[in-house]
Amino acid sequence: MRKTRIFQNFGCFAGILISLLALLSCERTNYDLLDPATAGKWTHYDTSNGLPGNTVSGIKLDSDGNLWMTFPDQGTAKYTNGAWVYYKTANSLILSNSINCLAESSSGAIIFGTTNGISILSAGNIWTSYIDATSTMTVTSIKVASDGAIWVGTSDQGFYVNRGSGFVKTYFDLYQNINTIEEDNYGNIWIGTNHGLIRWNGSSFTFMSTYNSAPLPNNKISCIRQDGSNRLWIGTRGGKSVAWVDAGGLHNLSLLNGRDSCIINDIFQDRRGNVWFATANDGLVCYNGIIPKSYRVNNGLPEDKVRTIGEDKDGNLWFGLENKGAVKYTLPIN
Repeated sequence: MRKTRIFQNFGCFAGILISLLALLSCERTNYDLLDPATAGKWTHYDTSNGLPGNTVSGIKLDSDGNLWMTFPDQGTAKYTNGAWVYYKTANSLILSNSINCLAESSSGAIIFGTTNGISILSAGNIWTSYIDATSTMTVTSIKVASDGAIWVGTSDQGFYVNRGSGFVKTYFDLYQNINTIEEDNYGNIWIGTNHGLIRWNGSSFTFMSTYNSAPLPNNKISCIRQDGSNRLWIGTRGGKSVAWVDAGGLHNLSLLNGRDSCIINDIFQDRRGNVWFATANDGLVCYNGIIPKSYRVNNGLPEDKVRTIGEDKDGNLWFGLENKGAVKYTLPIN
C-alpha cells in the first residue's frame, strides 16, 4: 500500500513538473532559444568578409527584418538572408557615398542622411532626395516621430522637419550643431546639440544646459535614447557619467570606466531590457539596471572604439566600429 501511494505521489509530481516545463517553454522568447554553441560569441565582419568599409556610422533593423549599415565613405549595405547588398553612387541614385545615419519612415521607406542632403529609398525601390539649395546640408541625425513627422539634424545648419508638406528649416544661434534627435514617451522631441538640449513639446522650445543649471555631464550632447522603462538616456562627449530623465527629473549614472571623462557615441536597449553604451575609447558598457559592465578588447571586441549599436531580427546585437568593421554578439542564454 505504501509503495503504491509513493508511486502515485511521484506520478502526480512528475505531471506537475512536466506541465510547468511546458508552460515555461511556451513563454520563452526566440532570443532565449539561440544555439548554445554560439551563445556569448563575437563574430567579426570587415572588408575581408562582406563589408564595403571598416568604419560603420549607423545600424538599423527595418520592418522587413533587413539589417542596414551605413558608412562614412562607402555608401550603405543591407544584410538580408545571410548576404550583403550594396548601394553606392555607382549603382544607385543615392546622393553620396558618405552616409552618417539612417531611419525608416512610417511608409517603410529607408531615409539616409548624407553629407549632401537626404536620400530616400521607397518600399518600391524608388529613389528620391532632398537638398537645401541655400546651404550645405550635412545630415547628422534622423528621427521619424510617432506622428510621422521626419526630423533631420545637420552639422551646422540647425534642423529640418517634414510634417507631410516638405522640409522646413529651424536655426538657433549657438544650437545649430545638431548631433542627435529622439522622441520620448510623451511625444516630446529632444534635440542634442554642442551647447545642450532643445526640447519641443508640440508648441514651444525649451533650452537646457549646464549654463541654466541642468545637471548634465557635459553640454556636448552626442546621443539620446528612450528606453522601455520610461527613461530618456542622454549621452555626452565628456564627463564621467551618463544622464537620464524620468518623471522625477534629470539623474546621472556613473559608467565606472576608470577615465577622467567618457565620450558616448550611441545608446541602445536590447530585447531583454539591458541598456548598452557605445563609447569612443572605452569599448561597450552594458547596464542591466543594477550595475554597469564593461566589454573591451580583452572581452572579445576587435577594438575599443565603438560608434553605433543595432539589433537584428534574431536578437543578435551588432556593434559598428571606428576602424575595424562591425561585430555581431550573440547574447548568452540566461
